[in-house]
Amino acid sequence: MLLTLGALAAAAASAQPAAAARAQPGVAARAAFQACDAQAFLALNTARNYMMAGRNKELVEPYIKDDPQGRAIADEVYRQVDAGQVHHPGELAADALFKCAAEQTMTVGAPRQQVALCFTRTDIAFFLHLERSKHVVRQSAVPNVLGRLTSRELYPVALVNQVAEAVYAPPELPDLQQVMRAVAWTCINQRPPTVKAAPAASR
Repeated sequence: MLLTLGALAAAAASAQPAAAARAQPGVAARAAFQACDAQAFLALNTARNYMMAGRNKELVEPYIKDDPQGRAIADEVYRQVDAGQVHHPGELAADALFKCAAEQTMTVGAPRQQVALCFTRTDIAFFLHLERSKHVVRQSAVPNVLGRLTSRELYPVALVNQVAEAVYAPPELPDLQQVMRAVAWTCINQRPPTVKAAPAASR
């Protein structure tokens, strides 16, 4: 992992076409990637909001509005979460990415378990961003997030510190989705991490 938001974002940007270009060159590859990236993060954000809101659809629906694709993804999120089939939103993001990749004849370039893990690790960016948005200093934010995300296999201390640099180094609060995308895609394009357990729900 890289140590600044700019470097993280650059790494993610360079990784994005690589996932699609294996199957489709040029503009088509980028369009395919962008479509699948958008669907994966829509599933991730919808599932995270729904699960963190205690399955309160009223807190999720305003973000979906009249988007047919968002509606379809939200309905699938509701169904799987309500059926107890989901441990973490990252699993649904991986499902959405692989489904879209199949439709776009795009190769993801990493196994599903690794992709789910990488989307799970966006928790680090989410909670560090939340800490900074509440004006918590970095020296307190890092231990706060480590205390919340207790699995060191899923959330290594070194990675938390690296993402903290990306979140806290800029003079202004960075865009959350940009940081989350950088974390996810940098991880997806790495060698598969060694993980003994499947992603578990955040605490």
